[in-house]
Amino acid sequence: KKLRELDPNLTVEITAHDSDKRFQAPTKLKNNFIVKPFEMFVDMYGLPSYGEMDITAFVAITFTVLFGIMFGDLGQGLCLALIGLVLARWKGMWLGGIITCCGLSGALFGCVYGSVFGFEDILPGFKIMEETTFAGLGVVSNVLLLLVLSICLGVFMLLLVMVINILNGIRQKNYEKILFGPNGAAGIVFYAGLLTAAVSTLAFGVNLFTPAYVLPVLILPLVLMLLREPLSHLLAKNPHWREFSVGEVLGTGFFELFETLLSYLTNTLSFMRVGAYAITHVGLMLVVHMLAGLAGGVGGPAGILILVLGNAFVMGFEGLLVGIQVLRLEFYELFGRFYDDGGIPFVPKKIDYAARTNG
Repeated sequence: KKLRELDPNLTVEITAHDSDKRFQAPTKLKNNFIVKPFEMFVDMYGLPSYGEMDITAFVAITFTVLFGIMFGDLGQGLCLALIGLVLARWKGMWLGGIITCCGLSGALFGCVYGSVFGFEDILPGFKIMEETTFAGLGVVSNVLLLLVLSICLGVFMLLLVMVINILNGIRQKNYEKILFGPNGAAGIVFYAGLLTAAVSTLAFGVNLFTPAYVLPVLILPLVLMLLREPLSHLLAKNPHWREFSVGEVLGTGFFELFETLLSYLTNTLSFMRVGAYAITHVGLMLVVHMLAGLAGGVGGPAGILILVLGNAFVMGFEGLLVGIQVLRLEFYELFGRFYDDGGIPFVPKKIDYAARTNG
């Protein structure tokens, strides 16, 4: 109404976002002040299209958690959070908010590891370089246990993004995403079923690789993924679904299926880097403490100087590397399974009514 008073000739037409196939509705992200700094990562990869979920909150949570696991140190984490707070409040840098969240996450997991500026004997916790005794398993190295837990975390996150992919498919009415795609229901059944059978056989001695299990849980999902294009067109009631030739579907689908199976393996094993960087952090701090001991011990001025400089170096060097590796996990292992991007940024039209009135 106010715009009408300024410009009587202005007309506003409100239609559905998909009413005109020639145009695509723009995307405007709206998040709270904690999550908002992570919009930069989403924008770097590509804005979500109008029919996709805003993944900024997902990136904020997963990025900070993965960073904290890989950079677990109470003292260094608090220092990193303080630096990020200074950059955000006094310098106005968008990266400051991300550094603050990551530093607090690193401090939290530092309490889990019992590490304070590399000192492992101040707080109790999960000591990476020690061993743990389990009933029935005996003594297990914490290094090996951490790597196994990293793979388990990767399996959970891959299954989670497959569920998000299905939710996006429901919003977009895309049957390939929902049912037949490698990241849809067929992909979840195959991936989870294969892992369940492998763990059951290797850990508990129960062989699930029998025809009654393999045919419905492993073979059937593979067939559905192989025929996903004609099947999705059939469910969408597309009259052209019969136009797919058998040779085209089988020829192209075979290579895509091989790539899919390979991606399940590589994406899962790629999460071993989460535990590997946590182990690297402990190793670097052991070197710093060893150098401080050679310089006269922690109580001497030379030893204290080496500790301060060593912690500063590890905090900066490893913080940068961990940030890059977490971003790689987000972009390559996770986003590729559920995120299409391709959104157009919303740019509001600005009209200078004062200038038009004076003119």
